[in-house]
Amino acid sequence: ALAALCCSLPVAAQKLNAAAMSGERAETRMMVYSDDFSQFAMASLTYGQPQWQASYDGMLDKLKGKLNRLGKDWFTTLIVSAPLEIAGTKIPAGSYVLGLACDKDGKFALALLDSSKAMQERAMPWTDWKPAMTVPLELHKNVADEVVQKMTMAFVADEGGGGKGTFTLSWGKHQLKAPVMLHTAQ
Repeated sequence: ALAALCCSLPVAAQKLNAAAMSGERAETRMMVYSDDFSQFAMASLTYGQPQWQASYDGMLDKLKGKLNRLGKDWFTTLIVSAPLEIAGTKIPAGSYVLGLACDKDGKFALALLDSSKAMQERAMPWTDWKPAMTVPLELHKNVADEVVQKMTMAFVADEGGGGKGTFTLSWGKHQLKAPVMLHTAQ
């Protein structure tokens, strides 16, 4: 019986399902630096791009009170080399996984969790996980002239703004926006 058990364990372990995830990913970056590069900082946000469906317009109210996945496939990730402020919330330098939180009143926020902690806890974008911080975003409904078919996220630096800019998430005819400030590493 012991020999049968020992022989069956490797077989049972081999029955785990494997899935390849090689979907399309997009990235937006923001960088600020001094003329001599003695001070610099970079923020990089990488995400999968889900397709918009007209039925999503009717689902906005269903998001209230929930933490939702953001993007497609694997986590949306944010890596910052120096403090980044989004809507006045200071995010320390580091690596984060992101979700999209919507409170009971319908106010949206980026939900962030340190990526090392997320991996150690075996968090997945589509399962329950507890964000370490949230960053408010302002919803602008039906502002786009045309439907944005693939979700896009962008950091746009202000000209001559020394690290100031805007974060915009666009999908369908809607946008979520917030001011950003990328501080240089000292």
